[in-house]
Amino acid sequence: MILTDKRERRSALGMMLFLVSPTLLGLIMADNISSADFRYMANTTAGDIWAYMLYFTAGIACYGMGLAFFKRRTFFYIAMLTFVPAGIDIVHLILNGATTSLLFLYTCAIAEPGELWELFTTYWWVLGTAMTLWTIYLVLNRRYIKNEYTIKNPVWRYLIVGLGLIFYVSCGRMEPVRRSNPTNIYLQTAEIIRLQRTIKNADDVLRNFRFGATYMGGSETDKSEGEELVVFLVGETSRYDHWQLNGYERATSPRLIERGEQILSFDSCYSVSNLTAVSVPMMLSRATPTEQERLYQEKSLPEAFGEAGYRTAWIADQSFTNEQLLRISSACDASYYFEAGSKLQRSYMDSVLLEPLAQELQASKGQKEMIVIHSLGCHFKYSARYPKSFSVFEPDLKERDIRAMIEDMDIKSGRLIRDRVVLNEIRELFVNSYDNAILYTDYFIDAVIRQLEQTGRPAVLVYVGDHGENLLDDEKNMLMHGTYYGSKYEYHVPLFVWTSQQYQEAYPKQVRAMRQNKDKVFSTMHLFHSLLDLGHIRMADWEPTKSLSSDSCRGEHPIIGLDANLKPKELPL
Repeated sequence: MILTDKRERRSALGMMLFLVSPTLLGLIMADNISSADFRYMANTTAGDIWAYMLYFTAGIACYGMGLAFFKRRTFFYIAMLTFVPAGIDIVHLILNGATTSLLFLYTCAIAEPGELWELFTTYWWVLGTAMTLWTIYLVLNRRYIKNEYTIKNPVWRYLIVGLGLIFYVSCGRMEPVRRSNPTNIYLQTAEIIRLQRTIKNADDVLRNFRFGATYMGGSETDKSEGEELVVFLVGETSRYDHWQLNGYERATSPRLIERGEQILSFDSCYSVSNLTAVSVPMMLSRATPTEQERLYQEKSLPEAFGEAGYRTAWIADQSFTNEQLLRISSACDASYYFEAGSKLQRSYMDSVLLEPLAQELQASKGQKEMIVIHSLGCHFKYSARYPKSFSVFEPDLKERDIRAMIEDMDIKSGRLIRDRVVLNEIRELFVNSYDNAILYTDYFIDAVIRQLEQTGRPAVLVYVGDHGENLLDDEKNMLMHGTYYGSKYEYHVPLFVWTSQQYQEAYPKQVRAMRQNKDKVFSTMHLFHSLLDLGHIRMADWEPTKSLSSDSCRGEHPIIGLDANLKPKELPL
């Protein structure tokens, strides 16, 4: 059992440390190793100790079993299957201080090539370090590790494997075990496969589904059949407090500000998820955090409009791989997806969506139409979301390269982690670039409104952020979105409503009700019923208490959203 060759012993030890590094990092960095499984010790020091012991044992048990059962070189080759799970877990620990969540892995699984490319080219040193370590691992295994059994006696081999299996069977349902690497990744992968099968099988369930949606007639004054336009613009990565319209000190939305009372901004709207893959399908459905199964049992908002006689259209420059959104868009009368340039270079702007919008407005003359615009908005990499002419706030990521900054830093001294000055420099770049992206989004929304104005039809535009963004806002130093616990910066999103003069004259009661409801607290779960109301559509179980344009609208408290493992939770407000 003892390796006599010094080089092999050192190589094997180094390779084992590499394999269990996510577990060791988790012991230091993860703050989600729960002790709630221990009935009499939950949330106590003793419970935490047992939780960490279980987590550590689970993290090394699978490798211990493999090393005992297989010959050494064979084992280390097989263990390469855990490289990707290990890398994902380490990145998640660094970004979120928690073990890998279901939504993080789901996002990686369905991410578009351009999205991954933007991240890899920005944080290239992370990928470079991983590739270097993996190469060293392979060289050591090939040159120094003998293909011999570590434990010669087969009885002992089977005994160790048996003890490991007993451990997993008896403790496998406990959270510390389920959150250990690589167990957590494989369990989450199995759940993602189940979700994807559910989505694919939903076609059979939805084929005969009907909302029973009915259009209730024209204006409040003459009840004549109209040419209403209902446009739902979903903004990507848009946080409430970086809009000038919402009190931000920077001039990030001058065009909407100039429109004055035409734009109604709601103060307290919260997304139920901090990831696009979940938040957008949820807001287009009657599903809720406590009734998620409705996503697969009922059709979507555009389909309800279609039942009521509206022409429907989907215009998007993202989510090319999200099967739920692809199903919804394919059910529309018209669907436009734009991938300008190569899939690896998504440096185009949302303005590519203006031409198909003009086409749809022309095509729907003489009839009602509901249009969903799913924009790329302020998604990272922020500086790729706007042209140079919109680099108002500088320096930004167009002007400075984060990679060059990192190269200039003394990484060994840990300045990136400890030096607040360095963090502030990075934050300035991110915030300036993000604010420039907001400024361009303001331009884009205004351009959409101008097209709607030119039609002379009763039109309403609803803009909402699918989720917000972290920008190194506080001592937690969180960046981007999709973090394990989430933050108020990720959940508090802007919601703007614009109505044309013709709409205001035809439906004054609804416009007045929206102004009365602007200060109420609610989630994006109100949007389904609100948009139906704005389109004058009714169904048997339409809920006026969830319509922002109804006198009966009620706020929500607390706001229930979803955590990183799709479990309901109270959101931080």
